Amino acid sequence: MTIKNEHDPQGDVMEGNCPKKRISIHPFFCILCTLLLLGFSAKAFSQKISLNLKNAPLKTFFITLQQQTDIALLYNEDLFKDKKITVQSNGEDLLKLLSTELPKLGLFYHEANGQITIIPAETSSVNRIIQQGKQISGTVVNSVTKEEMVGVSVVVKGTKTATRTDANGNFTIYVPYADAMLIFSYIGFQPQQIDLKGSSTVNIQLVEDTKALQEIVVVGYTTQKKENVIGAVSTITSKDLVQSPTANINNMLAGRLPGLVANQYSGGEPGVDRSEIFIRGKGTYGNQSPIVIVDGIERDMSYLAPDEIETFTILKDAASTAPYGIRGANGVIVITTKRGKAAEKATVDFRTSVGLNSPVKLPSLLGSGDYAMLYNEAMTNDALRDGGNVDNLNLFSEDAINKFHQAKGDNSDGLGYNWDYFDYLFKSGIQQESNLAIRGGNDIARYYVMGGYMRQGTNYDHIDLSDYNAKAKFVRYNFRSNIDVNITDKLWAKLNLGARITDRTAPGTSAGRLTTIAMTQPPYLPITLEPNSNSANAQYLLDHPDGLLYGDQIYRFNILGELTKSGFHTQKKTYLEGSFSMGYNLDFITNGLTVDGTFSYDANEEQWLRRQIDTYSEGYREYPGYSIFTPSGGRDVFMNPGFYDGTYVLGNKYAIDQTLGNSFSQSNPFNRTFYQFKVNYNQAFDKHNVSGMLLFNRSSQSVYDGDRAQVDIRYQGLSGQFTYNYDQKYLAEFNFGYNGSENFSPERRYGFFPAAALGWVISKEKFMNNTRGWLNFLKLRGSYGLVGSDKLPGGRFGYLQFYTGGSAYEFGEQGFNLRLDGLKEDRLANPLMSWEKARKINIGLDAQFLKERLGITVDVFHEHRYDILTELRASDNRLGFPGVVGQTAPFINSGIVNNRGVDFELTWTDRIGEDFRYYIKPNFTFARNKIIFQNEISWEHPWRTATGHRLNENFVYVFDHFVRDQAEADALNENGYQPWGKLIPGDAVYKDLNGDGLITDIADRQIMGNPRSPEIQFGLPITLQYKGLDISVLFQGALNSSMLVTDGAAWDFPQYDHDKTGSVRPLHLNRWTPETAETATYPALHMGTHNNNKNSSSSLFLYDAKYLRLKNVEIGYSIPRNWIKRIGLNQVRFYVQGQNLMTWDGLDHLDMDPESNTNGYWYPLLKVYNFGVNVNF
Repeated sequence: MTIKNEHDPQGDVMEGNCPKKRISIHPFFCILCTLLLLGFSAKAFSQKISLNLKNAPLKTFFITLQQQTDIALLYNEDLFKDKKITVQSNGEDLLKLLSTELPKLGLFYHEANGQITIIPAETSSVNRIIQQGKQISGTVVNSVTKEEMVGVSVVVKGTKTATRTDANGNFTIYVPYADAMLIFSYIGFQPQQIDLKGSSTVNIQLVEDTKALQEIVVVGYTTQKKENVIGAVSTITSKDLVQSPTANINNMLAGRLPGLVANQYSGGEPGVDRSEIFIRGKGTYGNQSPIVIVDGIERDMSYLAPDEIETFTILKDAASTAPYGIRGANGVIVITTKRGKAAEKATVDFRTSVGLNSPVKLPSLLGSGDYAMLYNEAMTNDALRDGGNVDNLNLFSEDAINKFHQAKGDNSDGLGYNWDYFDYLFKSGIQQESNLAIRGGNDIARYYVMGGYMRQGTNYDHIDLSDYNAKAKFVRYNFRSNIDVNITDKLWAKLNLGARITDRTAPGTSAGRLTTIAMTQPPYLPITLEPNSNSANAQYLLDHPDGLLYGDQIYRFNILGELTKSGFHTQKKTYLEGSFSMGYNLDFITNGLTVDGTFSYDANEEQWLRRQIDTYSEGYREYPGYSIFTPSGGRDVFMNPGFYDGTYVLGNKYAIDQTLGNSFSQSNPFNRTFYQFKVNYNQAFDKHNVSGMLLFNRSSQSVYDGDRAQVDIRYQGLSGQFTYNYDQKYLAEFNFGYNGSENFSPERRYGFFPAAALGWVISKEKFMNNTRGWLNFLKLRGSYGLVGSDKLPGGRFGYLQFYTGGSAYEFGEQGFNLRLDGLKEDRLANPLMSWEKARKINIGLDAQFLKERLGITVDVFHEHRYDILTELRASDNRLGFPGVVGQTAPFINSGIVNNRGVDFELTWTDRIGEDFRYYIKPNFTFARNKIIFQNEISWEHPWRTATGHRLNENFVYVFDHFVRDQAEADALNENGYQPWGKLIPGDAVYKDLNGDGLITDIADRQIMGNPRSPEIQFGLPITLQYKGLDISVLFQGALNSSMLVTDGAAWDFPQYDHDKTGSVRPLHLNRWTPETAETATYPALHMGTHNNNKNSSSSLFLYDAKYLRLKNVEIGYSIPRNWIKRIGLNQVRFYVQGQNLMTWDGLDHLDMDPESNTNGYWYPLLKVYNFGVNVNF
């Protein structure tokens, strides 16, 4: 028997499936084919056929088809030596034509891998086909939106005859007999099987299958069916992420996944707003960050666009993270990006939005009237303490205070200034985002291409005083291209390309300095001097409407000068990511055996330019101050780093020579190469299902210190994952990682990290038959294993001795000295150091009830982290380390911490009637740690010991009462009760815990409150849908968290540099005075520093940081499909979004966000109001 490809009559002749020639496929050829197939794949089988044949040989029919379509037809000539065909077609689809004509001749076709094979019908069925075969047509729509579905697979059951729905959801297929069965299937929807029963028209509504959307879960380096997963894994999709209008994906995660703890401590500054992420809390006082894997390769996820992400998964227990071995102890985040799907035509998705952002909460400061009143009181208290004469104080008059209370704020009424500096500093900003994606393919090639743009504008919106743009902004560009190609039915290839470009501009100052000035400047001072006719000042007036920046030797810092005249800096980052994979099916050896290999190259580059004036905001230096900077000689400032000569011009009246701090730095490119080879096996033997994976990978990452290349960071290792299940009922898994890290000496470099897991699907047991009416699924699972962490607290190569510069030495006689720099040993090396180790136990339960409407997942976990790398304390002689060494002590493996808790997730999905659906998914994580051993000195007082307590708990002086009167103050001062100076009535008194009559740092502080990082985080996502209207809401919060609030966030008249007159807040109105002694909650007021009342370790300023936040709201409306399909659109959806809309906490009197970790001295967290549209066609 011979099989011919009529498209290439001179091509190779094949006998059976055995080629007579060997075909060599070069990787470059694969890439070229991939690119060419982008244009071919979506149209290949939908080409139109025009022909008119009367009683022609069937071979002529096939040749004509190939000439018009360029598609390979494979067939056995013996099938139709004497067959004739009469057919006429005017633009009919190829597959539709074959479905109609071939059954009349007793033939079928099979479509796969870009070719069509002609096959014979069953001999016993030929007469039945000829007599009863008929053409079936119909339409497939979404059961909820009623929109036509494109690319739905339609298969005649028991045959290989198949087709797909077209752009309008329509299909036509020829069935061999009138009582045939049709099977309709589409990814993400429940398949349907329809008995035709003689019908010629079939209209189908496919129902979305939320379970199917999560059916395949990424676990380590492989994927598993969700029902077979016995590790602790949680997953969300891009649908959840795109609801958050923020630039950084780290800030989209809080409250969405059980086990993931996200704290946005750093605020919302464009380009640097990033949440701190842990998995299951903190289990070490070393580095706790999880590793991030994007499409199988370790990468940064911060500025991925949510539109390019398919799934976001966290791996939490040892069974899931063991393959990552030496870096798996902190958990693993696994991200997969979107890929193409086989469909008859490409789909285009466009999403764009614009919105406003503004601070969630700003510190509330008292106005000038209250400030002046409290200023007088604080100055008086200081004079009493220091023995000064109260009558000689320079205080505000009653008249001035009254005018301040009435003042509007800008002195337009002549009653004085009354500034709210935070309100002055922060305005509303604009942000924009647009994403365009194209997705499609067929059985040969599939592709996904996406481009995105996002811009966050500044919340600093003030008059420009300089000729440069110092307004903050952040711009991000994203690109993604993922291509899959089936080169043959056994050989496949993938090409993944990704790119991100970020461009950030900010004032030359920092957000911390700006907010510090806003927090510490008195509200009654002007920001700018009003224009005046004083001839002495005329030559110094700047060319802007408000006149000179205000400042003097006492109040030096000016917020407007800081913001607009401090210079600027820009930061540009470019990320390029590429990987190429090929795989081969080795079923000629045994079924289920495949191999694949991956090579990846990533390159990042960062450029930044900083132009900064050192004394920019000190207003008193305005004379003869700064303004327009003109480079001398016309040289390009970007090409001349260093201090750059030029001229400041003040208006057109005065000019002085000055220099502008101008430094340009271009980091040498970061690059990482990665390669991996993997063997997979997956096979079923009756009720026995076995899978296995062995993998070797290696990565090498370049490191630069300035312009000097350092030794590359390298990892390599072997990993394995093996699973077995019997009848999908009894499940077992063994995983391991054998990995090496450069951070340890060669003889201690590699470690073996095994883990095992068992699962039992109880609901499949016969004794559970009586429960199946209400219990649909019940699985018990457990895992145990060892994982590690090689992240050193003190840098790389802790086992090697490093040297650093020391004091200089002089040689020679007096007057002829030669001075040479010295060299000394840096931190002592520890050649015996090793990785941290974590033994993890996880017990989990998965259940589904009430026809899968109710789902529950519970995981109880315990982690024993030991050999934690800790700096050896010279004062601890228990380990034989001398008390005096003369250099920094080494790191040793000595710490032990236990961490235990529970993850919980409940899902309820239901519908009311045909049109209303809703979805609720509450989740929470509780994780509590305990220090079992910490290398600390032996304290005499047990309350000073950290061992036995939680990580990062607060050791504070315990507030007892306020000094009641002068007699008590005198008694305390006489005995030297506390070391911070003289006390007066109203000052704070702390408990003497050890009873020695004195307050000391060592003996009189104890643990209070909770650690800063919350032990409990929870989320409540809710989704409602009625016809085209949908509403999604996310509540998110945290419990068991405390924060010490200090400096200007809580203290009266805080000092900044030389400025001691600070600001005051509403809580200071509750200060101690003789009249308020019984109700006061704040001590007596003092100017500037007061280490007793304003003590950063005082329980007075320890607050409960629990909160509940309305994190996200999205309301969308989709225009009915039948309104827009005539213009070629599949979907048009309008939506509004809100981010960080409301917060309920116990910090109202502080006006601080409970997630802030900077005492208010930084850019605030932002809330966003967004409007957008999503178009699909």
